[in-house]
Amino acid sequence: MGEKCEINDLLVPLKDKRLRLGSHEYKMVEPIATGPFSSVFLVEGDGIPYAMKVEAQVGCLRPVLKLDRAVLSALDNQTGFPSLIDAGRTDHFKYVVMQLVGPDLSSLLEFAPQNRFSQSTIYKIALQTLERLRILHDAGWLNRDVKAQNFAVGFGEESSIVYMLDFGLTRRYLEPNGRRHLLRPWGPSVGTFPYAPLNSLGFLDQTPADDVEGIYLADQLSKVCNYSGWLYMIIHLLNGLPWHNSKRSLSLAKVREWKMYCRRAGGRAQLFKDVPEGWSEIFDMIVKTAHHERPDYHKIACKVISIAQKENIDLTEQFDWQTNPVLRSLVRLGPLSCDELTMQTCGTPRATRMILSPI
Repeated sequence: MGEKCEINDLLVPLKDKRLRLGSHEYKMVEPIATGPFSSVFLVEGDGIPYAMKVEAQVGCLRPVLKLDRAVLSALDNQTGFPSLIDAGRTDHFKYVVMQLVGPDLSSLLEFAPQNRFSQSTIYKIALQTLERLRILHDAGWLNRDVKAQNFAVGFGEESSIVYMLDFGLTRRYLEPNGRRHLLRPWGPSVGTFPYAPLNSLGFLDQTPADDVEGIYLADQLSKVCNYSGWLYMIIHLLNGLPWHNSKRSLSLAKVREWKMYCRRAGGRAQLFKDVPEGWSEIFDMIVKTAHHERPDYHKIACKVISIAQKENIDLTEQFDWQTNPVLRSLVRLGPLSCDELTMQTCGTPRATRMILSPI
């Protein structure tokens, strides 16, 4: 907590002033966000707005900026990942300057009507975030903290793109030559435990399949952690999670029990209650993936599309933040045109049940 204040105490007084970092000069505009290990500032370089993430040079409890730099460097020019603009260090702090993107999914959900997204938006989120995981895994990295707060949408014309953010908990699992790291006999429980995979919650080392299991609210256990997060995030958006709501606050151990229970018929019935049965089949695809294998991303994506077709969900519809006037303002889209307003008035919006609690 002390290090966060030191960074802010150093940079906040520089608001509206210019700061030369290496060969670049940036205008410090305002703070955007402050976390336990780093802070993010809005800056301008040659009149272009960027996000600058900083962490203390000395005394930082958990240096993570090097991971953001490494991952963004490896994924340069890949759709759905912010472009890396600049990186370096001063005597007082390290910094990474990157493409500025819009609000995260959690923030958008907070301002959505009744704190819910339409089914079309949820299914499109599922497909794009799954693709981001595939690209990250192809580059040899595990996410280990898949959740709505770590996905954001672009501004304006890029508002149809969902970006993956914050790589502070990523871990390399492939060498540049494609050789896989040997699994450790144990691993730290990382991520956000309501959404983390079972392996993470069980202090086991994680694999790509874990990212897919536990993408949204991360409760953690290794093998299914990354992907289980993804699956739990989507189920939470569709219908809520049985172990996570406003009336229930569970410990990591209890969430782990729930996730083990969900591998049995009774728990599975509760997890997938009131959602299309195809999601249970996706769960099977994920949990049956061996530690040495990669999830079949294409097969999972095709299944998501198949479920949408059976449920008559139109995946060509715009995202909610492109049609709702309040959400449009958050992603810097102008007012709706008369034709768009007419279509909204005459159309029949599809909406999901209200989720049990805000994310």
